[in-house]
Amino acid sequence: MTHSVIDVGSNLNENLERWSGALARGGDKLRVFNVVYSSKRKQWTAKEISEELDGAIHPYKVPNVAKKLVGDGILHQVPGSWPVIYTKIPDIQHYKNRILALAKNGRKRGALPTKRKPQMDVKVRVSGRPMKLGQAVEITIDDIDQFARVRKKKKESPALKPLPEEKFKRGLLKLFGETGKFPDSGIERDDFITNKLTMKGRRHNAAFALKGPGLPAKTMNPARWGKRGNQIQKLVSAPAQVFILQAEKQFDEDSLEQLQKLVEHKAAQQHRTLYYGHIDRADSLRLRRAYPMLF
Repeated sequence: MTHSVIDVGSNLNENLERWSGALARGGDKLRVFNVVYSSKRKQWTAKEISEELDGAIHPYKVPNVAKKLVGDGILHQVPGSWPVIYTKIPDIQHYKNRILALAKNGRKRGALPTKRKPQMDVKVRVSGRPMKLGQAVEITIDDIDQFARVRKKKKESPALKPLPEEKFKRGLLKLFGETGKFPDSGIERDDFITNKLTMKGRRHNAAFALKGPGLPAKTMNPARWGKRGNQIQKLVSAPAQVFILQAEKQFDEDSLEQLQKLVEHKAAQQHRTLYYGHIDRADSLRLRRAYPMLF
């Protein structure tokens, strides 16, 4: 049985960083990884993985999770097998404990010297203030001053039909006192950008990407943000300090992770604090209930 060839010798730290990063959020990916790599068994089917987890992941969902692990280079899928068979990758098995340790410790994972960020011992004399390190801070609608009324609304509110994207956008623009026009051209980086968003009285430039009910999917994954699946990347490229995704749907982990990673990268490059968050179905309802005259 053949496996994908990985140049571990010359790229060990790069691979360790990539593998552990793929498992850092835990969840179903980590559960499937632990099942496959914590047993002496050589081959697994989706049904067998689900049974080993006592049904914690449905057999129909296991292939979706396993597909991500295969894409991360962590799991091998036997070509042409039916039912589909998954096997360990020898190099992953060898470094399993180290991968898991790095997945749990983001500081150590980030400190791994790689070709992109080699470890160097440099003595520098610096005068004046030290350079500010960038950071990405997650926020919710409860942190935004213009949405203050939602803090008095319970998350469990009666069901309402999802609003068209344009109507929800108009409600947000009114809340921010934004009088500009933001037509939907299909090529813009965001649905609208405003410099009137405030948190604890301090103003910030904020960019929003909205997705209306026209998309039939119930869950938002990265591929469903934009025709090319690149709307999250475009949003974070906007000249803003706050980046918000909104859809009256459920958000999957991949969308949230992509937003987080992109904002973290931008914050590190710009050496400043940036903010990110999302407004899902529940929080959209809270906004609509708190400000019924605007939505």
